[in-house]
Amino acid sequence: MLKTRLRIAVLVLLLATGAARATPVPAYPFVHVTGSAFQAVVPDIGSLDFEIVATDADPAAARTVLETRVGEVRALMGRLGMEDSDAAVREVRQSVRKDDRAANGAPVYELRCDVHINVRNLANWAPLAGGLLGQPNLDGFASAFDRSDMDRINDELMTQAIQDARRRAEVMAAAFGRRVGGVMAATPDMLKNLGTAMGLERDDFRHARTTGDARAQDVDREQLLAVPALKLRQPVDVIFRLENAPRHAR
Repeated sequence: MLKTRLRIAVLVLLLATGAARATPVPAYPFVHVTGSAFQAVVPDIGSLDFEIVATDADPAAARTVLETRVGEVRALMGRLGMEDSDAAVREVRQSVRKDDRAANGAPVYELRCDVHINVRNLANWAPLAGGLLGQPNLDGFASAFDRSDMDRINDELMTQAIQDARRRAEVMAAAFGRRVGGVMAATPDMLKNLGTAMGLERDDFRHARTTGDARAQDVDREQLLAVPALKLRQPVDVIFRLENAPRHAR
């Protein structure tokens, strides 16, 4: 069920006549309100991101470990009936560990690759995430959830927010002995997800990661396996023209 909330912007201006000087506000009586609609929905799709990390004095051996782990990930997906194309393995990055040396004094190489898995059926979420968490060489887990019909939900929220803006504007206008006229301007804000996801947001996965983010040993298993509700809020700013209220016949 949609719930609506609306806050009034701090500005309510009544201009009796147009001003000749330059002004940042319209030269007519108006009311400016900000409406917002809220909805909590259960997601139906998700994504799981993590890193595979391998170290060895022989970079070829480390790469073999990466390839083995990728094969194990795909095998788990296959057992769950997931498509192989739902997993994307991104670039392999190689570096030398500065403070680590092999027994013979040779440098130790670290190889990393990112894995992104689209989960189109969330019935697979717990067995997939649970099957990967704690596996060797897997680190930096991050999850995100969404709705396949988010455009429709967004449209509903936008409509609700605009309706609430008009309702509250009518209350304010009546208090000033006016009535609400036409819409002169409307600006939607970005749809906000008030919930939180474990680890990093999907868009930040590659760029904002640091070596301390969501390490496997620090991940809360129950949190990773949970599928949280999406708490969505859609704000919209609207300017309505104010008109004189009709005179009542005596």
